[in-house]
Amino acid sequence: MNLLDNLSDWFAGLLPRERLIMAVGAGLLIVAAIYMSLLPAMQKNLELEQRHKSLSADIQWLREQSQVVGRLDSSCAGNTIQNGKKIDVITRIVRRNQLKLLGFEQKDSPLLSFSVSGSSPNRILQLIHQLTCQGLALEALDISSSGAAKVTYSADIEVINVD
Repeated sequence: MNLLDNLSDWFAGLLPRERLIMAVGAGLLIVAAIYMSLLPAMQKNLELEQRHKSLSADIQWLREQSQVVGRLDSSCAGNTIQNGKKIDVITRIVRRNQLKLLGFEQKDSPLLSFSVSGSSPNRILQLIHQLTCQGLALEALDISSSGAAKVTYSADIEVINVD
């Protein structure tokens, strides 16, 4: 209380204009202290509002894209992955597409390499599609045609099991 009494006496001893200047200065000091204490919260609020706008725009875009994704349908939807060794599955699919299996080699553990021949390159592409529906990813494809009177197409194919 002694300190408060000393400040009151000192303030009472000032001229009226000095008291006014001190009161205005103290008021400005209080306002500045309040502003400085609220400034980090206001900056954080501004950052959060900007982030909210960005995330809202992302959500809106995702909602728009969900309709597009819903229309995309895998052409493998009705196919089930066949049981058995992948070599046997590949052989069945090659025969189903009326192609001739020329050679089969398993280079690495997951990598399967084989050659086929047939009368139509479309059948080879259909074979690739059916292989992907069986959980095999295409690694390499080389299709070539023969220059003979009866054109035949041969393909060297490398697939990897993605199951």
